[in-house]
Formats: sequence, C-alpha cells, structure tokens
Amino acid sequence: MTDLKKLLDEVAGPEPVVGDDEVAADLGRGQKAARRRRLGGAGLVGGGALVAVAALSVPLVLAPGAGTDAPAEAGPPAASTPVEPPVRQLTAGAVLLVAAAAEERGEVTTGKYFRVRTTWTRDLPVGRDKTPYKIRETFLQEDWTGRAGGSSYRGRRSLGAKPATAADEAVWRQAGSPTSWNLGKTDTVVPRDQIITASPGKGELDKLHGDADRYDALGVQGVPLKEILALPSTPDGLRARLLQDKAHRAKDADDTSYLVGMATGLLETTPALPKVRGAALRLLSGLPGAEVEENVPDTLGRKGTAVTFAFPALRSTVRLLIEPRTGKLLSSEHLGGKIGRTVVLASGWTDDQPTAPVK
Repeated sequence: MTDLKKLLDEVAGPEPVVGDDEVAADLGRGQKAARRRRLGGAGLVGGGALVAVAALSVPLVLAPGAGTDAPAEAGPPAASTPVEPPVRQLTAGAVLLVAAAAEERGEVTTGKYFRVRTTWTRDLPVGRDKTPYKIRETFLQEDWTGRAGGSSYRGRRSLGAKPATAADEAVWRQAGSPTSWNLGKTDTVVPRDQIITASPGKGELDKLHGDADRYDALGVQGVPLKEILALPSTPDGLRARLLQDKAHRAKDADDTSYLVGMATGLLETTPALPKVRGAALRLLSGLPGAEVEENVPDTLGRKGTAVTFAFPALRSTVRLLIEPRTGKLLSSEHLGGKIGRTVVLASGWTDDQPTAPVK
C-alpha cells in the first residue's frame, strides 16, 4: 500500500485522489496471489503469456526503479549469489486506479473541434484464382467533431497493405511478392477497379453531414455536448447512466461486456470532463474477467501494461494499454470478428482547422 500511495502521489500531486480504503480493498484481493506469484522482470508468465484474473486481482509487476525502492534484506548477499532487482507489484485494478488519478488531474481544455486520431485495419482476400491469401491494410483516421453549431469532418489515409499473417506471407512470396492488388470493380456509382498498394496513399478529408456536436459513444443516436459535460463523476452514477440505453442498444448483452464497451468508448471519443474520465476508469477497475500482460507494444512501438477484456461469445475483445509508471492511457484497442482492429492514439480539443492526415 505504501508503494502504491507513493506512486499515486507522483501522479496526482500533493492531494491524494485515491482513498486508503479503496487502495487497501484492491490490494487485499491480490495479496495472496502476490505472495505466490512473486516474479522477476521477465513478466507475469514465461513467454509473456496472458494471465486470467478475476475482478482484476492478479498482481502486475512494475519495472525496477519505478517509484521508491523496496526495503533491503538483512545482511549482504554472498559474493557468488546473484542479486535480483527488487520487484514491486500492483493489481490490475490498482493500475486502473492510477490511470484514474492521472485523468482526474487533467486540464479541462476548449477548442473549436474535438479530434480523435485512430488507426484501424481491414483484412482483404486476394489471389482467389490462383493462390488465395489475405492482405491487411492499415488506415490512419482523424475525426473532427465541431462544437455546437460547427461542422464535422473525417480525414483518412491508407498506410499501405501487407500479408496479414506469416502463413499469408509465405503464399504471397510464392505468388511473386506483388506490391499491388486489384480487388475488381467495387465502385457502384462510377464503376472502377479498387487498387490496394503496399505504399502509403494520399490523405483525404470529407465533410460529414448531420449534427456536428453529437457523440455516438452514448445514447442510441448520439447525445449532444451538453449531456457529455453533465455526465456523473462517480462510478455508481456513471454505471447507471451508461446502462440507461442498454435495452435499446444491446438488450441481449450482459452488463459487464456492455459497460466495458461503453466506458472505453467514453474514454476514447468524447470530451468528458477529467472527473468523469476518472470515474470511467474506476468503473472498469471493478469489473471482472480481465487479462493482464506486460511490455505490450502498440502500433507506434510504445510499450505498456495491457488490461484486456475478452468476450468470446460476442467475438469481441477490448484492450487498454497503460503506461505503468504514470497510469496514462497509451492506446485502446478493439478486436472483433470480421471488423478488424481499431487503436485510439489520441483525442482532445483543438483550435486547428481540419486537414487530411499526412503522417
């Protein structure tokens, strides 16, 4: 608890933002597992495998040197005995509490547009006649949602395509390692072939129609900015609000999967106030059925601690990647069935004018 309190103080400043009872309850759930699973810096399980946890209670291992040092053992070790670096452990729930602390201390900003920057992929079948395999095309996308009365825009740029898997790469090499693929006539308005290339394309910017200040992360048809800014700032209050439209949006889904999707969407794509974002993370920290893994890279190569919620029945997975020392959300990732994957890289208010993404 002392280590976690000191780490939280680094994030939150002089005023504690996570109470002793909250920290003690979360650490208490994983205390026995911490004693059984004290590990070295190689990760939770050999090979970096995922570890299933109930109620986010399996301890995570922070890198040596993050925060204060662990107390030294009595007496110096023998000269021939290797000295392992001190290991400090936090539960996955505690990591999310640290992230909540960071979000609650965030600055409230204003601007003309709320911009969300994402990458997403799609898998496409090619070579059907001779050597069928799949390619994976990656896109960079920026959504600009105007403040009340403004306009909305979407910018998109292909970052190129490559074989989707190692098996696909082997077939691709047998096919002569092509760098472009013709998917045939896919445009029904102006019939033309769709050509996918391995090289990045040019960015495009389109103006979107409809209400510019509505956010689809909440409500059946999206809610206006004023409702986003008025969301409850407590986990229980936010839970009740997120479940409010469940009967209309996903009546057959269980509460856990629905809340994970809604809370993550709230963090990703809406200009919620810092206390509301903190409440969303606290809500996630109390949900069961997560998996945790260390040193996971995102699409930019940044590494963090992954907290993953998997729902096999829905063919859906949500993964939050968190920087373990600060608790900041590096990216969030959605994987589900045939829709590919989406990674949210950044979001926030800006006075910049919408432009097509160039990098």
